[in-house]
Amino acid sequence: MISLMQQEIFSEPEMLKRTVAACAPVLPAIKKAFEERGITNIVTMSRGSSDNAATVFSFVCPLFSGMKVGKYHPSLTTVYDADVDMKNTCMVVISQSGMSKDTIAVLRKAKKLGAMIVGVTNNEESDTAKESDFHLFLDVDEEKSVAATKTFIAEIIALYMLATVVGKPCDTKVNETIARVKDILALNDDIKAVAEQLYKLNNFIILSRGTMQGTGDELSLKLTECCYLFNRSYSSANFMHGPLSLLAEGANVIMLAPKGRFDAEFIEMANRVKDAGANLTAFSDIPEVLACAKQKVEMPAVCDLCGPVLYGTAVSLLALNIGLAKGLNVDSPRNLKKVTVTL
Repeated sequence: MISLMQQEIFSEPEMLKRTVAACAPVLPAIKKAFEERGITNIVTMSRGSSDNAATVFSFVCPLFSGMKVGKYHPSLTTVYDADVDMKNTCMVVISQSGMSKDTIAVLRKAKKLGAMIVGVTNNEESDTAKESDFHLFLDVDEEKSVAATKTFIAEIIALYMLATVVGKPCDTKVNETIARVKDILALNDDIKAVAEQLYKLNNFIILSRGTMQGTGDELSLKLTECCYLFNRSYSSANFMHGPLSLLAEGANVIMLAPKGRFDAEFIEMANRVKDAGANLTAFSDIPEVLACAKQKVEMPAVCDLCGPVLYGTAVSLLALNIGLAKGLNVDSPRNLKKVTVTL
């Protein structure tokens, strides 16, 4: 029987077209409001996979539109009840369900304090959708598996589209990126073979860099929730500042290393992992990195924009296949619900 999680991952190419169609009509009004309200700051508010999508946005939006992006900690409102100046600020509230109580509480207070709210959800009937000034609807059908897969990728696409209308004009090439998701789905057999080498292991170090950081964090979350594996995601630069001491014989390292600005750093790190006697799994198109790896998936060439999306689909497939190899119910991990209520 094919799991719901697998069905949802493989639905992404068609579902993401709907995301683009649903979000595109809203963008001109958002652009106009940014100009009329003199928006100079963007903050994101999210948790879980949505927060990992926000991390991707925090790199992509400044890089391509010039508008800086920060993260708002929900507890500032829900626990500390802080009055934070929200004038000239757009708060992007990212929530697949749009129904979490902490999300709604933060949204409402931010509006009172002067924020313009852009909601990003997969639920048009949610309080987040209804109470936001603008709503970017993912429109990817209900996600029945607990782990976010198609909604995570759809959030990135919606956020890329938002980046095109803030700051200076930019082209995020969302349609081109969506078309290439099929190339990643075609790698599922290769990814399954890697999963069969990893499912008995534990304690993983995940390394990525730049726009890929949110995808590395998402892999970390997926391995935790779907596979019950302890792991930690690091920027390969931050890994050098202390955590490098973890690198030793027998350590398990997964690198998300697309060819581009960080080639030299990725190659150096791959060699350090190999020389330490650690077990390197590489998702990459850099030959020198792949040569150091015991397990590898040769990825297609990507740019800074399409990388987080395409690698995002790949890491969902990795978690899916590891979970299945372990004999776990990937659709309904223990202790978890689709909508999580936190403060």
